[in-house]
Amino acid sequence: MTEVFVFQAALRDFLRIKRIIVWILVAFALFGISKVFLYVNQANDLAEAYSMLSSLLVFRVLPLASAIFSSAVIGQEVEQKTIVYLLTRPVERWKLVLFRTLASAVAVSLVSVVTLALVSAAVYGSPFSNPMFFRDLVAILVGSLAYGTLFVFVTLLMSKAAMVVCLLFAFAWETAVPNMPGSMSSLSVSTYLSAIAQRPSALGGGGFLGNMANALGVNAVSAQTGWMILALMIAFFGGLGMWWFSTFEFLPREDAE
Repeated sequence: MTEVFVFQAALRDFLRIKRIIVWILVAFALFGISKVFLYVNQANDLAEAYSMLSSLLVFRVLPLASAIFSSAVIGQEVEQKTIVYLLTRPVERWKLVLFRTLASAVAVSLVSVVTLALVSAAVYGSPFSNPMFFRDLVAILVGSLAYGTLFVFVTLLMSKAAMVVCLLFAFAWETAVPNMPGSMSSLSVSTYLSAIAQRPSALGGGGFLGNMANALGVNAVSAQTGWMILALMIAFFGGLGMWWFSTFEFLPREDAE
């Protein structure tokens, strides 16, 4: 099937060694950071330590990886002036953006799962000894689709500043908004991912790292609400992106070098 070819071709491109080697190195670096944190703080409660580290490390890599991989779905084609060749394929436009987005989400999931496994291994010795591993795994898979559909739509909406906007959302918005008082946290994707993962509040821990984890680890939303909101988000931005790409023209950027 043509759709399968589009998906496989995009996935091979996203998983090229030159693309993922940096992410693998980052994952191992976070493994080392986790080990240093445990050594310095002499953490006795492994669940609390893991909750801190996964909130601050694993679930920060997820939106960052999604922002970068999502920019390659369509935005990179516009930047590199290869969008013309992409659109000449005998595939409907909505299918192109759909299956390329799915391929990007798979790549983001793989990168994030490797990071999750290494951070879990740093804390528990083995990922499978971590009682929160599989809940976090599910949250990562859902988050890859949620962030992916959102960021792909942003790249379709604005070609020039899309990467900057996505990175600001991944770093500034997703870090600051969950900490804000009132209902502002409901505007953060990470709030609902924490609900799906049924993440406990990260209590205790001092210093900058502990204070950050205390804010990021609070789970005030039910798992059912998290599933519902993210399912609606994926459907909305995914459908809107397919419609947008099918309706409007996309030409190579002449100002791109």
